[in-house]
Amino acid sequence: MARRRQRLVDRRKIVGLSQEQLADAVGVERTTVGRWETVESSPQPIQRPRLAKALGVSVEELQGLLLDVVDIPSQDRSELAVRTGVPQPTEKSVRRPGSRREAGEPSQPCRRLSDVSRISWLSDASNPTVPTAPEWPVWFGVRTAHLVGTVDNWPGPDAQSDGLQSLLDREFLMFDAIAESQDPVHAISRRQALIAVAALPLMLPTSGTALSPGATTELFLSRCAASLTACWHLLRGSDLYTIENVLSAYLLELEAATKRRTAHRDMAARLASQAHRICGILALHRNQLRMREHHCRQALHYASATSDVSTRVSALISLASTYFYDADPTRAASVYEQALAFESDLPSLQRSRIHAELSVVFGQLGRESDALRSAELAEQLYPKLPEQDPSYLYAEFTQASLTLELGLSYLALADRFPNRNYQRSAAEVFSRTEPAVDSSMPDRIRFEIINHQAQAAVLLNDLDAFETYFSRAIDGVTLLGSKQRQKEMQAAWRHANKAWPAERRLQALAEQLRPAIGQ
Repeated sequence: MARRRQRLVDRRKIVGLSQEQLADAVGVERTTVGRWETVESSPQPIQRPRLAKALGVSVEELQGLLLDVVDIPSQDRSELAVRTGVPQPTEKSVRRPGSRREAGEPSQPCRRLSDVSRISWLSDASNPTVPTAPEWPVWFGVRTAHLVGTVDNWPGPDAQSDGLQSLLDREFLMFDAIAESQDPVHAISRRQALIAVAALPLMLPTSGTALSPGATTELFLSRCAASLTACWHLLRGSDLYTIENVLSAYLLELEAATKRRTAHRDMAARLASQAHRICGILALHRNQLRMREHHCRQALHYASATSDVSTRVSALISLASTYFYDADPTRAASVYEQALAFESDLPSLQRSRIHAELSVVFGQLGRESDALRSAELAEQLYPKLPEQDPSYLYAEFTQASLTLELGLSYLALADRFPNRNYQRSAAEVFSRTEPAVDSSMPDRIRFEIINHQAQAAVLLNDLDAFETYFSRAIDGVTLLGSKQRQKEMQAAWRHANKAWPAERRLQALAEQLRPAIGQ
């Protein structure tokens, strides 16, 4: 058996670096990186701070990556040598202690469960021999069990939930990184794993447990932190109402934990704020703006009880966007500017989001120079590696979200200043999402962009483009079941009908839309 530092390999891929790029960042040869990954050697102490910085982890976290060594099957050695540039020893050249099968030991086809996670295909996205359909559920089952153990043994009460959420976020990102192609079995297994983690707060010990009240609260909050992390990842797909069913089952108990005079109150308040923000997103997709406003105000209430500025600003941004969707740009701008007052204490990703969304409401208010300046600042502030930003999980601001807001800003300016060609700028910005399908792009954002691409096509008097985008948008309504996306589609169709009142193709599109919206 050869060996590999699998988590080190996974981390390099998550931050988007090749072995050569990582070697350049650290100041070593590419083959040196290959030897680190295949456990042929280890980074020297003087190299570790540079390696940690390049991978976006602390030196302590790097130590954990280096210690996580897995075995890989012998048949993968020649391929591994090609990829890493490091010759791999054969069974004949290296005699390992205990390599002989002892009496009573299971033969090779009967692997122990503890060995399943050591198979090379389980974690290596660059391996062309990706797992077959039946293998993905095994990997996800084992990985989920490992994560549950991590959650339930998370140290406390002094440990904060953000450390646990950060760790789980990286693990869930690895779920996506290990699949190179669109494998439906991988997608289903991933979804089931995320739902299992999301449901952890519902599986607490009942009467008869030996846990003290404090330990029970600690376990509950750790599981809530894990659940909310899984919910943020589920929000990137079409599981909107699955999330609602899970959250509604433990939200009241989480709120109750914020009222207890214990060492856990700050942690409980942060998590309650996140939970209400997620509920607000779900309310938006039911087109229940008053319910969304309620959840956003609750999120702000709990955030104000914590010491974390980033949590408070996230709640303010959610509340401000509620007023944007309610067609009240004046009120939205006022709340965004409240969030902007904390700018000096915020990570760059949140600063970028505030400026991006402010540019939209400034455009709606006809404040042209302010809109353009805010849009420019948003692009400048957006980090090159957003997943390394401390607010990445709950900031809810991917590269696709930035594209959406910049495009909306130009659409708003096009409405106010129709002769300045802002509609062309909007179409060009939205088109940034088209060259490739980004798996990190949430479906609800993808289809919101498509809806607004249809609107931009109307402004550009391009019926063919409108027909293309509108047909795609119908797929989105069917997939998500979102009344908000449906509302946007209907608005785009009304604009198109006004622009081309006698066009038969529009009537055909309307007939396609009716089944999707249940008419």
